[in-house]
Amino acid sequence: MNYLEENSPDRNPKPDDEVVEDRELKNLLGEWSPPDITSSLDQRILTSYRRQFLHRPAWRRWLTGSISLPAPVAVTAALLLCATSYLAARNATSYPLGPAPTPPAVKFVEVPFPVVQEKIVTRVVYKKPDTQKDKESPAPISPPPRIDLANFRPVNELKIIVSHGGNDEE
Repeated sequence: MNYLEENSPDRNPKPDDEVVEDRELKNLLGEWSPPDITSSLDQRILTSYRRQFLHRPAWRRWLTGSISLPAPVAVTAALLLCATSYLAARNATSYPLGPAPTPPAVKFVEVPFPVVQEKIVTRVVYKKPDTQKDKESPAPISPPPRIDLANFRPVNELKIIVSHGGNDEE
């Protein structure tokens, strides 16, 4: 769909004198050339920028800084602040401010009980060589079984159980 431009001749027909003025302006702009930019202009702009922004103390930049928040976020934060302040003030005033209760006095009572003396028994045990074990022949040494993974299938489900205890803490 074609929309007519705002300044098209079909939409806004101009009188002849305005058309002549536009042509003269276009011709004048075509002949005009902007002045050359010097390096001193760059230096002046950079100095002005530094003077305005970089030489401010950090505390002033921190105090005068701004954070943009959408209105719903700001309203929600304000409502939450008001609600928590109300709840904190209500709970703070509900407790009476009185002296702290003193703990009851502790009374120590000495109770006598009989003490049993332990007896220390010392015995000497001599070890006799075991003659039966020397008479037995050692077990025959068998070759280790052959490992074959021809029909190996991985498990479908693996359950790991971790148990604490036993002699692991040694």
